[in-house]
Amino acid sequence: MPVLGSGQSGDHEYLEFAPGGFAAHPGRLSMHAPSGGDLVVLAPPRISGNLLRRTVERGSAAGIVRDGGGQLSGYLGESPADFGHPGEDVWIKGLPAWVIPPAAPAEADAAKASGVWVIHVHGLGSSRSRCLRGVEAFAGLGFTSLIPSYRTSLDVAPEPEPSHLGASEWRDIEAARHYAMDRGARRILFVGWSLGASIALRTIAQAGDSSTAGAVLVSPALDWPAIISAQLRGMGFPRIIAQGLPHTLNLMRFRGEPVIRWKEMPGTYMQKHLTLPTMILHGSDDQSVPVELSRSFAASQKQPVEFVEFAGAHHTLEWNSAPQLWNQSVQAWCRSLGLNTGEDSIDHLSEAK
Repeated sequence: MPVLGSGQSGDHEYLEFAPGGFAAHPGRLSMHAPSGGDLVVLAPPRISGNLLRRTVERGSAAGIVRDGGGQLSGYLGESPADFGHPGEDVWIKGLPAWVIPPAAPAEADAAKASGVWVIHVHGLGSSRSRCLRGVEAFAGLGFTSLIPSYRTSLDVAPEPEPSHLGASEWRDIEAARHYAMDRGARRILFVGWSLGASIALRTIAQAGDSSTAGAVLVSPALDWPAIISAQLRGMGFPRIIAQGLPHTLNLMRFRGEPVIRWKEMPGTYMQKHLTLPTMILHGSDDQSVPVELSRSFAASQKQPVEFVEFAGAHHTLEWNSAPQLWNQSVQAWCRSLGLNTGEDSIDHLSEAK
């Protein structure tokens, strides 16, 4: 993304962009210089003359100015400390993870009594740091957050495996679930971002116990044939080709790679009707996973799904566009399920609306 101007206003640097495009996305964003250096966190946009201006909130923009631009993104920090959270580095079956303790004294005792842990699952071609935006809402309820990586995460060194669209990755999240249970968790709440939503639902289906309290699905990538077809249609492919190509993926896989069985994918055939409390957060301007898929998925469920749409938000940028709406919606939903009450029984959760 080209930077068209820069300067100093009071104690803060600012960067200026063309008024259209991704730079105009509502809310805070971050930027990296091509030559490397700090992650630069940028304040929400405002118009200044004929340009769009964003103030630098954290980091130095010197590298971006020198390079003439950089890559804009929605993630705003690379560690729990960047969000003001204490975090413990742990390893789960050889993969790195963070454990973040609760931060709300008023509700922490009740939440501790209920043993609620939140497992955050990031999306395709991404890393666990992308989930850090969502921790605040749950820490505020007194819940412990566990943010694991999985075998195809960018966190994996020296090089992650190719993505299997959740067909193998769910096993690493199942290991994270066992880790939480072994350390006192009695109820697990999953938060799945994009592909992470599919991985979370597959993990829940395989768990086979009553420990799961619910799932929050953010820009959920569930119906992969429909998602891939929509992408191909957007690239100009004829409808018949766009609908058929997703089913040829297994023909192009390398020897030894797992077969992706569409009928076992959450959101397509395997899980036509959800059996646990579910919330979906999705942006109206998502160009990767059309919001229409979430609208249809939520409407088709026998059990009501809490659906919150974020005006103008791109893929997984719902929190960026309206963090207060994101946090308050999630907290209100958790409270409606009794997750912060310390009640021993979770039977009522299966009836939650």
